[in-house]
Amino acid sequence: MTMKNIRRYIHKAGTLLLGCALLSSCIAEDLSDCGKRLQLKVSFMFEPETDTRTADTETHRVALYAFDQEGYCQLVHEFDITGLDGVTTVDVDLEQKPYDFVAWVNSTGEHFSAPVFEDYPNTKPHHDVATLYFSVPQNDEVRFTLPRLMHGAAYAYDLAQTDVVKIPLVQNTNYINFTAEGLPVTTDTYEFEVKDNNGAYTFDNGFDACRPFRYLSDATFGSDTRLTAQMNTLRLAEGRTPVFMFRNATTGKTLYPSTDTQETNLVKLIQKAYEGKSVDFDKKHTFDIRLKFDTNLGVTVSIDGWEVKEDDSGLRP
Repeated sequence: MTMKNIRRYIHKAGTLLLGCALLSSCIAEDLSDCGKRLQLKVSFMFEPETDTRTADTETHRVALYAFDQEGYCQLVHEFDITGLDGVTTVDVDLEQKPYDFVAWVNSTGEHFSAPVFEDYPNTKPHHDVATLYFSVPQNDEVRFTLPRLMHGAAYAYDLAQTDVVKIPLVQNTNYINFTAEGLPVTTDTYEFEVKDNNGAYTFDNGFDACRPFRYLSDATFGSDTRLTAQMNTLRLAEGRTPVFMFRNATTGKTLYPSTDTQETNLVKLIQKAYEGKSVDFDKKHTFDIRLKFDTNLGVTVSIDGWEVKEDDSGLRP
């Protein structure tokens, strides 16, 4: 075989190997090397509850959805971010045209699901039928710490004009610190309860249908003469009717409300404490609730240091 023929065979072999490499990249699981991919920059904007809060260094799991102008989903993409500032670049399969973007932060895992996307991309759901559900326990009792759920949306972003999508976030998880003072010290178990049906959200972060369930947190006396407990709840909002109660779980005796006229709607209770001031439940997510009992087990309530002024209207949800 002449040297010329040897070079010809080497050239053909090289071409064949290159073709095989390109073919193998095109049968990769996400087909990322076969079509046109877009380097999308995502920037989240979150306003902290107070200016003194330390920088967020947590790792958050993001589920990003893109809907075309007809409302049909064209992207479901999950990725991690550290903190809630900065810009994250993600490699996505989107055309350069307008989309509505929805982001759920910390919605993956065992506590939440979006069933309508289970068959994506074979089925591309419409935005209006998309709902995020909290996985309510079978006994309807939530006695565990909830993840820090957040929702964000950015509408009509034309990717032909920009590759940076800025998404403002709203937090859906609340933190409640309870204190009860003035009760006789016993070995009994006490229970703080908030009953609500706030476990389902549209992709615009509106409330969707959900069966009622109970957030519960226990407390016992230790070396202190006060009872303390912490609770996470999902979203609170103006016009909602979450019911707050406090009881001796050992005896079953209800200690709050202590009269028929005391407010049990948690949202109204907070608003009464802040009477004359506005409460933005999309921005305020931490509440300190103190129950102070007298010798007759009458109780006054204060929230964040503001005492609730009861009236005689017998307000009950």
